[in-house]
Amino acid sequence: MRHVFLLLSVIALATALTVLTGVASGAGPEQGTVVLVKLELKASNGLHAHLENSEDGTVTLELRKEGQIATYKVPGEATEGGLKARFGRLGLIDVAFTPTKMLNSTEPGRGCTGPPRTLREGVFIGTIDFTGEREFVRIEGSQAIGSMSVISEWECPEAEAMDPFARVSRLSEATSRDEKGKGESATLAAVRRGFSSYFVAGVAHRHSGGKSIFLGAKIEIREGMDIWRATEVRGPASAFDFNHAAGTAALRPPAPFSGHASFAARPRSRGLWRSTIQVPLLGANPISTGGPGFRVTLRPEYQF
Repeated sequence: MRHVFLLLSVIALATALTVLTGVASGAGPEQGTVVLVKLELKASNGLHAHLENSEDGTVTLELRKEGQIATYKVPGEATEGGLKARFGRLGLIDVAFTPTKMLNSTEPGRGCTGPPRTLREGVFIGTIDFTGEREFVRIEGSQAIGSMSVISEWECPEAEAMDPFARVSRLSEATSRDEKGKGESATLAAVRRGFSSYFVAGVAHRHSGGKSIFLGAKIEIREGMDIWRATEVRGPASAFDFNHAAGTAALRPPAPFSGHASFAARPRSRGLWRSTIQVPLLGANPISTGGPGFRVTLRPEYQF
């Protein structure tokens, strides 16, 4: 569980998405050309909405509000003509791009050949329609402002091999972990069987003005969408009390979380976890962190 955050991020981001939803208007990119799009969308209920694609063909819609986030990842396709992605029954983004301003143009480097790589600002016009579960958000319109990067492939002469004696080992330069005050920090992770949801709490330097942090998240795969919802809240160090010598912890996260929890490690047995903590989520039922489905660990480091 030492690397629980990295592990969960990999699970959320590496979920296979194999069914393309369609092709955006306009001609496709040339061989070796990557088109990256970023859009700011107008959303209801005070949420901030951001949409962008990645090189692997994934389109991500991100919704944020006061420590809460919901992301929807779907297969889609972006071309120099625009972008298209379908979010199951929740909506469709199908827009054509009209550039209005050249922000940057980079020519190939010395000895390289190929078209310039460009970053342009412009207007995306078409269908913008998305309704979150339980109507926690509504996004609709016919246009949005955004940007498009066209990253063409350049042909360059092979670089000379690096002199092995010139390599510098980052590991040899790394300093050892500072053990001072290690007992004054802690991280507790409660992960549901199957990694469908998790709750993590941390506190650093509790007697030196440190703060506590609480994070709850849920992962779903539905209708070709990889959905990740999370809520984060920060509080005083006293909201996360712990005793590493005894292997115990007591948590009382601030609103919008509710409830409290306790943990006690037991030799040669699973730790005793009792929790009434509820984590609110955008567009879904709260995460209930109680019950036997969670495996819990308490560590003497601050791992956020």
